[in-house]
Amino acid sequence: MLLDTAVLSLFSVGLQGLGLLFNVFLTRRLGAANVGIMTLMSSFYGLAAVLSSGSGFVAVSRFVSEELGCGGDPARIFRYVLRFCMILSCSVCAVLLITAPLLTNRIPDAQCSAIRMLSLSLPLSAAAGCLKGRCYAYQRVYIPAVSEYTEFLIRSGVLAFCIVFLLPDNRMTLLTAFAVSMLAGQGSTVIFLAAARVPRPEAPCICSFTVSRFLRLILPMIGNACLVAVLSSTNDALVPLTLLQYGSSTEEALAQFGEFEAIIIPTLFFPSVVQCCQSALLVPTLSRARAEQRESDIRMQTQRMLEQTVRYALFTVLILSQLGAQIGEMLGGNRFTGQILQQMAPIVPFIYLEIILEGILRGLGRQNFSSVNYLAEYIVRISVLLICVPLFGFYGIVLSYVACNLSGNAVRLYYVLRVTGLKPVWKRILLFPVTALFISLLIPKLASKITSGSGLCAIPAAIVSAGVYWGIVYLLSMPSDSCRKLLIAQRSGISSMVR
Repeated sequence: MLLDTAVLSLFSVGLQGLGLLFNVFLTRRLGAANVGIMTLMSSFYGLAAVLSSGSGFVAVSRFVSEELGCGGDPARIFRYVLRFCMILSCSVCAVLLITAPLLTNRIPDAQCSAIRMLSLSLPLSAAAGCLKGRCYAYQRVYIPAVSEYTEFLIRSGVLAFCIVFLLPDNRMTLLTAFAVSMLAGQGSTVIFLAAARVPRPEAPCICSFTVSRFLRLILPMIGNACLVAVLSSTNDALVPLTLLQYGSSTEEALAQFGEFEAIIIPTLFFPSVVQCCQSALLVPTLSRARAEQRESDIRMQTQRMLEQTVRYALFTVLILSQLGAQIGEMLGGNRFTGQILQQMAPIVPFIYLEIILEGILRGLGRQNFSSVNYLAEYIVRISVLLICVPLFGFYGIVLSYVACNLSGNAVRLYYVLRVTGLKPVWKRILLFPVTALFISLLIPKLASKITSGSGLCAIPAAIVSAGVYWGIVYLLSMPSDSCRKLLIAQRSGISSMVR
């Protein structure tokens, strides 16, 4: 799993970097207001894709992994999920194709054709999700990584071509350009993944899933995915409206929303590619361990993931605290973006923990809790949004994000510890990294006093602080001799012999 995580992280870093640069290009080419409109388009398209796909990626990666773990028939499970998702997505597509003229009664024909193109891409999105889940279940993780690069390059290339050559002459609307790019990207992904080869069972086996059990398990997953998508889209739609109540004009509200979603949030999430890869790999790994009833492995994996996530998240906090202003000015073109990045840096550990904890919950089949927790989390977020944004403007958005992440992830962490039965070693998870962060943040201040106020430049100071942070973490986290012997014994399967 470590090698897969490292390779996937390298792929994802490149992809996230390209995505962030493309957002900067869109912001400078179209303006922040138009980027805000595109963000709303993406949000509602994502909602339609989730409602029509039935959460195929998570279902395939989890169910196929469980079937592999118990020696059943994974091919039949894959067919179950694929057929279910395709029936659902084709039904939604047909409804949208028929009702498109009614939905766009006051919109030009080009807009109507754009909605039809987006409708046609929904079955492709569902098929792509199922095929990616199959690759993760069989641990062919490089195939979906390459497919994501292919999809991004085609989608962004088509969109950039339309923006540069067709939009200025009014030969295409922004919605049509978005629809064409999505259709091209999803189509290329399906073609690539369908051509990929995965292992096949050597002999036919008895499937452990019946149709009734399959439906009983997949329906909560669909409900969880749909609930999250609906609440997220509702939150996105409310942001510009509440900014209007604060007194901003329509263009200013869309511009602030576009800057938050296109620059600030992607920058905060950019380093989380490692956690995203680990979370995707945790689903099949924990599903297989649960099917084989290896409870001790689940606890060890959970402890390890918590340690790694907190260390990495606090390192990100360190970098954003020291270089947030420079990063914001480079990407957003103003100091305000950098100030927001620095102010939101303390919630990064909660964001990254959510990614890992959701992977653990999906791997353990706890979608029901996840749905309830997401509902509570978004109630908090939308409530704070409705109250604070009309009072404080843009900073109300930040407060809503902070409130929902603190409350939702505290509950999520408690539940994961209770379900796994893990008694966490808090000094390794929390105390050591926090101590290293505190000492590292003092380095620039101490250097400034020693050098009579001249101090270090921001980037060299950040590099020194990062080196100090990882050095302290490594020294504090080195296991003692007895712990090292216990680890070796556990890996060798003879932990009962260790006294």
